Amino acid sequence: MRRIRRFVPSPAMAVACLALSVGLAGTGYAVTRLPRNSVTTVQVKDFSLLARDFKRGQLRAGPQGPQGPQGPAGPAGPGAKWALVAPTGAIIAQSGGISSRHVGDGYYVLDFGASVQGHLIFASYSRSSDDRGAPGGIRAGICTTATNEGDNCVTGNDPRFVAVITYEAGSFFARDHSFYVAVV
Repeated sequence: MRRIRRFVPSPAMAVACLALSVGLAGTGYAVTRLPRNSVTTVQVKDFSLLARDFKRGQLRAGPQGPQGPQGPAGPAGPGAKWALVAPTGAIIAQSGGISSRHVGDGYYVLDFGASVQGHLIFASYSRSSDDRGAPGGIRAGICTTATNEGDNCVTGNDPRFVAVITYEAGSFFARDHSFYVAVV
């Protein structure tokens, strides 16, 4: 004769089942009893929400680099405007919307299209294929005398313009060199 075995839950199993039923009942209560849109920013922990928690179109797109939303933003990082300029003044690469003029030996003026006043300006030498000379000093600044942060430029004083002067190695003579310039 076959013996039928009876299932007797252990005390641990009974506690686990009870905890599961209480947890599910609480969630069900919240779903059925909380008014719509009753959870506000006060109840939400900062940085706890993910993009999937929002409807399509609710979130704005972040900063985009020259190669699209997932592409690199260039050497200066997202949000910065930058350009790589050849010794001739031609722009080799850029973040967009920048024009350049070579106005004298080692003297360049770049138009960023909008005021750069109050922004940080970086300039550094580049080793582009057009430039194999030894670099000297480099300086860059806004073209305006309205504040103490700028200087007179040969192209006129306009807060959209940034002057870059490149120097010969070991001297104070301006010499054409390629360079990067970035406004952050």
